[in-house]
Amino acid sequence: MPKYFKIIFLFIGLVLWSGLSLAQEIKFSSDITRLAVGARPLGMGKTFCGLADDISAMYLNPAGLAFLAAPQALSLSGKFVNTVNYFTLAGATPASIGTLGIGYTSAGIGFSAPNLNLVEIATGEYRVIPSSNESVSFDYQNQVLAFTYGTTFFRENLAFGTTLKLFSENISGSSNGSSLGKDLDIGLLFKPNAYINLGLVAQNVLPVEQGGKITWDTGQKEAIPTTITLGTNIKLTTSGELNLGADYSYQPELGQIPGFWHLGIEWWPTPIFAARAGLDQDVIGSGTGTAFETVNNLTSGVSLKFDSFRFDYAYHKYNDLSNNDTHYFSLVFEGLKFIPLQITEPSDQLITHASTIKVAGFLQDHRVAYLQIKDQVVQASKGSFEAEVSLDLGKNTIWVAGFDRHGKLVVSKKTRVLRLIQYKDIPNDYWARETIEELGTLALMPGYKDNTFHPEKETPRANFLISLLNIGEIPPAEQLDPFPFVDIKTSDSVAPYAKAGYDTKLVVGYPDKTFRPWRILNRLEGAIMAVRFSNFTLDEVLERPYLDITARHWAINEISAAKQNNLLKFALEYLYPKKKITRAELAIMLANTPKVLVQVQALLDFEAGYEIIYPYQGVNGQLN
Repeated sequence: MPKYFKIIFLFIGLVLWSGLSLAQEIKFSSDITRLAVGARPLGMGKTFCGLADDISAMYLNPAGLAFLAAPQALSLSGKFVNTVNYFTLAGATPASIGTLGIGYTSAGIGFSAPNLNLVEIATGEYRVIPSSNESVSFDYQNQVLAFTYGTTFFRENLAFGTTLKLFSENISGSSNGSSLGKDLDIGLLFKPNAYINLGLVAQNVLPVEQGGKITWDTGQKEAIPTTITLGTNIKLTTSGELNLGADYSYQPELGQIPGFWHLGIEWWPTPIFAARAGLDQDVIGSGTGTAFETVNNLTSGVSLKFDSFRFDYAYHKYNDLSNNDTHYFSLVFEGLKFIPLQITEPSDQLITHASTIKVAGFLQDHRVAYLQIKDQVVQASKGSFEAEVSLDLGKNTIWVAGFDRHGKLVVSKKTRVLRLIQYKDIPNDYWARETIEELGTLALMPGYKDNTFHPEKETPRANFLISLLNIGEIPPAEQLDPFPFVDIKTSDSVAPYAKAGYDTKLVVGYPDKTFRPWRILNRLEGAIMAVRFSNFTLDEVLERPYLDITARHWAINEISAAKQNNLLKFALEYLYPKKKITRAELAIMLANTPKVLVQVQALLDFEAGYEIIYPYQGVNGQLN
């Protein structure tokens, strides 16, 4: 059985244990943190168990804190049903051991009552009479200090979190009006992909025997009923960012109270503005008996984001009474992102000619005992690392992976580097340098053994034909009879290629049935062969493609197709069709044929062809 299944069963067992512990006679209290969650989730009907993507997760699903990328702070204020003043101040920050957070919440109300006078109205007979001009002030304060922790476990997309809550209540004017207590929330969050989240949280699960209660000065004990919530969130990014969430909550110790739903929607049309709405169900008493009914409380809200600050507002109806309508305001600050492993050199998507490259960066994860960069084991010194690694020609995925003392992968980062071939006779400002290097890297038009390319050198007809056949994966002909060209013997090494070119209609030869394989290729011949190789459609020509090509030129259709498809980018107003074509010009021509163009585009595509998952093994026992 996978380890994370055991964790889930332990989670459920703890919840059931907390419920059984309440079988004894005990009164119930309330948890004020249920409204201290921030205006953003309140505007979504408190639908946050599955979303849990900011500091408000501290109170609704602490597992979500494991995915915080930067420190966050939250402040909230509101007046619940226009009577109880709420205030929250919280902060959380990612660390190498997980995300740590602390929060403070207070709820208070003040009121006055007439002073009671004991008056003797007859001998031995007394009556309590309220004073008409004297009063006594009372003040009720409920405070919670929360400590929270969240971390991923077993899988990068599975997180666990917990929040320890310390309660303190006080009623002024009463000698026995103080209480202390504690309780615990635990949560799980699973992200199977980038669009769906699944959350499970159990709030106030600490058994009474283990201290999960509130104790008054009078000795009276109160427990906070456990609430189990299962939630999901779907994220859509077709038009801005849209979150659709649904949570279902149930209190197992209060069997007479039905479960209730939280439904919410949030839309970010731009990165600086969001609108949201929701349904926050609650349970109230029905009539004078012990019956209960569910009420649907509608909510709404907006957000405005400026740099690192986000202002949230929520409007929350309660029990369909206008006097109970509550406005909540919160401010969220997001700091600089915590990055446990960062590669500073080389930059991602770097294109270089170097055969080796320096890899450097920073490490802030204390779990890492050593780093592995390709086949090198590297030690971080004062939080930084550096190594020199070799590059293969073409695409390179450079992984920097951190392993613990047991050789288990803890964290990994990658950077993508494309190494292109470099020829010593091609200067950096040469007009066709990039195309020449790309074709050379792909081995579609290689250079010479001395690392030169000779861009101005001319090419025989046979050599260009062989290049086209190789690129098109057309094998040399095995059956040479009947052979079409009179100037090539069937025993010549070029004969199978000439026959394959003829059979595929890349070449037809001259009117005298010769091919002239070693004749230097000119621009016109190169263009015709490239157009045939590309299978371009020969459309009707409405105007002359070049000033030196007449309207009745025998190859005007092929020339026009070549120009329209960028095979002749090196020719401007004049083609000079009889001019000997250079290797640089052939590179431009080849690079724009469909079969070569798709390979060049794939070479330059940094989203394909690179490793996605770390493929190597750690060096077990490297450090003891």
